[in-house]
Amino acid sequence: MTNEEPLPKKVRLSETDFKVMARDELIPRWKQYEAYVQALEGKYTDLNSNDVTGLRESEEKLKQQQQESARRENILVMRLATKEQEMQECTTQIQYLKQVQQPSVAQLRSTMVDPAINLFFLKMKGELEQTKDKLEQAPNELSAWKFTPDRSKWCD
Repeated sequence: MTNEEPLPKKVRLSETDFKVMARDELIPRWKQYEAYVQALEGKYTDLNSNDVTGLRESEEKLKQQQQESARRENILVMRLATKEQEMQECTTQIQYLKQVQQPSVAQLRSTMVDPAINLFFLKMKGELEQTKDKLEQAPNELSAWKFTPDRSKWCD
């Protein structure tokens, strides 16, 4: 049944109609009633099939969206895992570089055991002490030079 066909007219039959009406009058009315019921059932079936078709289409779209979302999620999880691995590698490399930059106690001891290097360090230590002494003496000499008793005669 298409949407353009009008529905047959609704027939109402009461119990009194069944008792009072003759059989010849009742049969055409009953056929009208049957046509009305069939038209309603056809319309209901059409609506139902449209609803089912719409639901199936919606279900397919939702499945496709879910698959696309799952695919995107998998891609993002893979990218995250890659970034975490890169970060772990960078952390390991940083730790290695820090360890390489700081000489170990054994390296320092072996350096001090070497007589040439030990002599060099001793000379540097002596020079450093001499420089510190000179630095401490310089302000004292400067202040002594500024306040000599002879200076007060020349300043007048």
